Amino acid sequence: MSRSDDARRKARREQHLQRLASGRDPQCARCRESEPAALVVDGGEVLCYECQAEQNGRSVIERHHIAGRHNDPATVALPGNAHRLLSDEQRAWPVETLRNPTASPLRQIAAWIRGWLDLLRVVAVRLTPFPVFLERLDDDLTARDGEGWWRRLERGSEDDRDS
Repeated sequence: MSRSDDARRKARREQHLQRLASGRDPQCARCRESEPAALVVDGGEVLCYECQAEQNGRSVIERHHIAGRHNDPATVALPGNAHRLLSDEQRAWPVETLRNPTASPLRQIAAWIRGWLDLLRVVAVRLTPFPVFLERLDDDLTARDGEGWWRRLERGSEDDRDS
């Protein structure tokens, strides 16, 4: 990521914080989502896009054009909050790449690479807390049930198949 990409990302974050007008660390009132690009103000309450969609009876799953709609019609299904983050990341791409007005195959490939890198970055950030959580959970289960605690679970599933 270049310094200019980082500067654009910070500027967009500031714009989102100003739009939300709810301090430096806003969170969804329901699920605690904290990415400003995924947050909205609804009836004076800060909600994430997914909680708002659920509240309004809409699907929380949306279709995202990884390479941008001007480069390829292909989409992937993503949770609404992730879609908002990835669409926000696309706004930092060079306009010539995102819009690709001449249908350049090199710009199209660049868009695919940028799209996958953005997706990997969002996934990596979202998964970062899980290894520590799983390690702590293993420590707690080991302390409570002893080493090899999972074997009892495996035996339980075998017993379930026999019945």
